[in-house]
Amino acid sequence: MKKNILGKLAIAAFISTMVIGSSAFADTADTTANTETTAVETTQEAENSIEILKNEKSDYVVYKGTVTGIDEGDDGYISVTISETGLKANLASDAVVMDAADGSIKKSADIKEGMNIMVVLGANTPMTMSIPPMTSSVVATIINADDNVDFSVYNDELVNAENTLQLNTESDIIVKDIKGEDLTVDDIKNNAAVVAYGISTKSIPAQTTPSLVVVIGDEAAVEPETGDVDEEEEAVDKSPVKLREICENAGYKVKWTSNDEPIEISNGEKTITVTKDSNKCTITGSEVGINAELSGDIYLEGDTMMAPYDLASYL
Repeated sequence: MKKNILGKLAIAAFISTMVIGSSAFADTADTTANTETTAVETTQEAENSIEILKNEKSDYVVYKGTVTGIDEGDDGYISVTISETGLKANLASDAVVMDAADGSIKKSADIKEGMNIMVVLGANTPMTMSIPPMTSSVVATIINADDNVDFSVYNDELVNAENTLQLNTESDIIVKDIKGEDLTVDDIKNNAAVVAYGISTKSIPAQTTPSLVVVIGDEAAVEPETGDVDEEEEAVDKSPVKLREICENAGYKVKWTSNDEPIEISNGEKTITVTKDSNKCTITGSEVGINAELSGDIYLEGDTMMAPYDLASYL
């Protein structure tokens, strides 16, 4: 499975507070990239915030939040606003919507305000620069996602990559692909999946019987690519980048006061805050905030503050 990074997300609506202690930003050397594969589930600290879940082994990203608005268009689409200015997803009237409560298949007309919702997007999905950002490239939609959610790659024992959750299959569980078609438990193995679950044990890993599993790493469910692809052209450079350089090239100003103070990155509409020796990243705009995790820590290399490659995804 290809390792595509999260594409440049045009979340111009967010202004964030980031806590990263920083130091000087000169132009110096490279270091080795952090290649550890992690699934990221962001925390929800503010009302109506939106969560982003991603995994480096998957070609998809999951957005989770609350439906705060629905607009009907004249073109057969409805626009679903997730967590106020977080994201506006345009869904066709016949779009497949999966219900996490019972695994049933619904339509976009069944989406109501106040529902907890997840939308699955391709990692490189383009978004508009509007407020909120909009996209019509929704791969899968899951409603009534009221329980806990995990997005990770599961092994042959149905344990996720972080060894924090194991799926119990002693009773029948509902497994779907991104088109809403039925799959088997075996299809979860060695694939990325969104797992909605309720009660879990306190063991390591915690064990749970999920209410719904949506396999989104299933290559059979992905549209085939056309034409020959040069693997070298597809390769992604995951080397660390110079924080100040990459931010200023994207039109942002970088503000820092000392090595122990937060680094603030802002373009006037969106503010990102990060901290030295941490991978935590906060993006906010309007009244909504996103707390995310980078693939590695911000760190100091000589006189240059370095950042993991995927910081660019949030600029």
